[in-house]
Amino acid sequence: MGKKHTAQNLLDADDFEIQDHQQYARSLGPRGNHQHEVEFVDGSKKLVTMPPRFRNLVWVKRGHFVVVDPSLGTISEKVGGEIVQVLFPKHIKALQQEGKWPAEFTQNATTSGSNKDDDSNHQGNDRYDMDESDDDNDDDLFINNNRPVLSESESSSDEEE
Repeated sequence: MGKKHTAQNLLDADDFEIQDHQQYARSLGPRGNHQHEVEFVDGSKKLVTMPPRFRNLVWVKRGHFVVVDPSLGTISEKVGGEIVQVLFPKHIKALQQEGKWPAEFTQNATTSGSNKDDDSNHQGNDRYDMDESDDDNDDDLFINNNRPVLSESESSSDEEE
C-alpha cells in the first residue's frame, strides 16, 4: 500500500476495534531509532517500535495515546512490542462514548487539563498586576546583542568639543 493510501486509511479509521492481545498505552516520549517508551494502563513501562509504514506519516509525541501489540515486532528484554495504531482525539472521544476507554487515562487527562487552565488564568492575572504596578521598569525590555552599543562617554566628548 502506498504512502498516500496508508495515510488516508490511518486518518479515516473511525471504526477501529482493539483485539484481545492489544493494549492501550500513553507515549512517554521517543527514545531514538524508531522506539518509543510507553506506559500501559497497569502502570508498567516498556519500549515499543514504530513500524516502517508509520515512520514518516505520523509523529508520536509525549502524551499521545497508541495501541500496542506486544506479540509483533522485535521482542527482547528491553523492547516489548510494536505500535499498531496511533489514536487521534476523534478516536479517543469515540472510545469514551462507547465506554471502551480505560478510566486510568481519563483521570490523568482531565486532571492535567484542569491544572493547565488554572495556571493560565493565574499567570494572566499576575501579568495584569505587574503592568499596573510598574510601568517605568525597563529591565524587562528586549536587548538586541547584534547591534554595537554606544557608550555614553563618546556622546559626552562630542558635546564638549
